[in-house]
Amino acid sequence: MSAQEGASPVLSAPAASPVPFDWAPWMVFIATVTLSFKGIAVKSAYGTGMGIAMVVAMRFVFSVPLFWAGERLINRGKVLAPLSWAEIRATAGVASLFAIATISDLSALSFIDAGVSRVILFTFPAVILIAKAIERRSLPETRHLIAFIVTYGGLVLVILPGRFEMAKGLSWEGIALALVSALTYGLFLTRTQSLTKRMGSARFTAWSNTFVVLYVLLAAPFLGGGWDLPLAGLGWSLVNAIFCTVVPFFLLFEGINRWGAEKAGLLALLGPVITMVFAWWLLGETVEVPQLAGFGVVLLGVATLQGTDRVILRALLGSRASV
Repeated sequence: MSAQEGASPVLSAPAASPVPFDWAPWMVFIATVTLSFKGIAVKSAYGTGMGIAMVVAMRFVFSVPLFWAGERLINRGKVLAPLSWAEIRATAGVASLFAIATISDLSALSFIDAGVSRVILFTFPAVILIAKAIERRSLPETRHLIAFIVTYGGLVLVILPGRFEMAKGLSWEGIALALVSALTYGLFLTRTQSLTKRMGSARFTAWSNTFVVLYVLLAAPFLGGGWDLPLAGLGWSLVNAIFCTVVPFFLLFEGINRWGAEKAGLLALLGPVITMVFAWWLLGETVEVPQLAGFGVVLLGVATLQGTDRVILRALLGSRASV
């Protein structure tokens, strides 16, 4: 036997399989961008002559059938337990909070700039902090209290840029409505956690928005603004329903499922900044230097409330250690 014949065969290393592309960050980012565009879509709908009542009603009249279609698609082939009356009643109650938040938010946009409205709404993590503290019957952590103060310090910079007089383009009515929206939206998110676990996020989204559209239609006659629906307004209503409501909801929840809430929450903090850019670019709204500082302070405070400041710190320390 020759030396070559007796030699052991050389095994080549298996080719490395390509790493699959991670779509989760892009899902969260696209959801954040589309949600941020909602204020622009609403402002544009108002510009066509639509009133608050019609804008609010059309958003959910168009979106609810799409939510149910998405729920059927997501839960196709799954065996789901029937809902109890207690769960349906609880969903109806939680949906009323979201209806109030939505009506207040869209009403605020008729008084204040879209960018300012978004920043005020993004203080809803402070509401969640307080609600959770009340549930536990204990004071929040010191770090969270500091974050709360920082957040509302930035809010003051946005509302009163550099002086104790009413800033151009702002009104106390709009500020109050935006704060009501932040309050009710924070309570809505606090109360939905247990329901989504029992019902599933897709089924809860479809059921809750069905109740929301009923509440909105009941409240619409008292919102004013008439029921005119020009063709351009119809187009903006479809944009608001499809691209600013249905698409971001499904993308955001799937992104959180794949990527985790911690990272998704960090990326979603880009929302107010994106809205500010949209408002400046598309609507010609003025952004002053103190307001820019206020935006940054609010984002810092909300990031601390959500615990994402530690994610940033770990990322920075990790990048420095790898240098």
